[in-house]
Amino acid sequence: MFQAITLIVLFGILPSTYAGACPDLPSMRSDFIKSTFDPTKLAGFFTEQAYSDIAQVGSSCQTLNVTSAPSGLLSMDFSVKYGPLPFTITEVYTPEVVDPPSPGLFEKNADVPGGKFLKLPTVLVDVAEDYSAMTIYSCLEVGGQAVRELVIATREEEADEDYVRELIDQAIEAGVDIDADKIKRSSC
Repeated sequence: MFQAITLIVLFGILPSTYAGACPDLPSMRSDFIKSTFDPTKLAGFFTEQAYSDIAQVGSSCQTLNVTSAPSGLLSMDFSVKYGPLPFTITEVYTPEVVDPPSPGLFEKNADVPGGKFLKLPTVLVDVAEDYSAMTIYSCLEVGGQAVRELVIATREEEADEDYVRELIDQAIEAGVDIDADKIKRSSC
């Protein structure tokens, strides 16, 4: 039972979800993701610049250390601080297997006991052509409510405010259904 509660908290499935259905995730992918995306080029270290995720309330210094496999599987060690306490969880992004292949669509879960039972449909909305920035959106419908997560990360420790704003605007234009005022800027 503790593991199930931990997963619910880790993935933000709390009473503060949003009403309504999830948007069409495949339609949110940029042309770059649909035609050119190579998941192995995401390997390396990213700093989260902006987010919307109830599980990150009170967190700071968010980073992602990405490893990739030729199969398209991505593993991200997601590290944060809650006050002075560091916390790391490995998030696993398994490519959605469809015919024809659909780059950028994943099922996200946590590499913790019981983590494989909670699968969040996830889309890589966009990646900079030089793989220096990425926008990830997850949405899961639970009992008429939708749990939504947005992560905007760059390889820079501190990204320019205007650039982050541009990435947020692009995400919303692509169909991310999170009010821009509810997207938080990460800090350390």
